[in-house]
Amino acid sequence: MRYGRRVAPQNGNLTDMYEATRAAGFGAEVKRRIMIGTYVLSAGFYDAYFNQAQKVRALIARDFERAFAEVDLLLTPTAPSAAFGLGEKSDDPIAMYLNDVFAVPASLAGLPAISVPAGLNAEGLPLGLQLIGRALDEQSVLNAALAFEERAGFTARPEAWW
Repeated sequence: MRYGRRVAPQNGNLTDMYEATRAAGFGAEVKRRIMIGTYVLSAGFYDAYFNQAQKVRALIARDFERAFAEVDLLLTPTAPSAAFGLGEKSDDPIAMYLNDVFAVPASLAGLPAISVPAGLNAEGLPLGLQLIGRALDEQSVLNAALAFEERAGFTARPEAWW
């Protein structure tokens, strides 16, 4: 809790501060994902899910290694659709999970990745492209993202929602 939002209840102790900070700092979707992860890692499910997931993760990393034998960076869509409104899909967790589908492989493989703005769709909603780099090569990803943003000339700014 060195960085970010901190909530300190009056007359509260350290545990109260931790609980209040986590309650205020995490939205419903983040809490849902933490709870699912906690459930899956519980004793009864550890072998069934975690060990299998580690095997799949190794296969994904191997696929990326093969790709990087031929290219320096990968350019992919960030999401399968344009951005949706704040809170628009909060009652449909499956739709929210599916919107992350293109970002998950880089995370599973432990690779640096960044999403850069790439334009707007026909309805004026933002679209993103994701740059994925080799393991521990964050600098190449950042350099490519800067070059992309400078050359794309994307200047649209969202309206303030707050």
